[in-house]
Amino acid sequence: MIRIVVMRPHRPAVAIAIVLLVIACHSPTSPTGSVTVTEHGRLSGIVTIGPNCPGPETTNPCPTPPSAYAARKILVYNEAKTNLLFTVDIDSQGAYLIDLAPARYTVDLKPNGIDRTSDLPQVIEIKTNTVTRLDVNIDTGIR
Repeated sequence: MIRIVVMRPHRPAVAIAIVLLVIACHSPTSPTGSVTVTEHGRLSGIVTIGPNCPGPETTNPCPTPPSAYAARKILVYNEAKTNLLFTVDIDSQGAYLIDLAPARYTVDLKPNGIDRTSDLPQVIEIKTNTVTRLDVNIDTGIR
């Protein structure tokens, strides 16, 4: 005679396994935990530099070399301009951007040589989820 034995899972062991699974899913490292989101806006713009060649102006001015952009920086201060907060690089095409917390800032230029601009310094306001555009024209003083 053959006897067939059917094994039943032990209920307390199954209950413990379920409890452990639930605890693991709600651990502090769980991706569903709270995430701190910092509100910010963006400051961006295009910097133009010129003239780049001496002599009379022509319809085809000398192009701005990438090194001319690399030599200059956009400076971001607190509104009163008492504390330099950020130094922003200008890329080889003249573009810059930085994400900032919503507030008022003074933006200025770290010039190179006898550069000047009438666009800066300028107080700007950064608002949440908004891009504030500030283009800057730099006169190199070359004539």
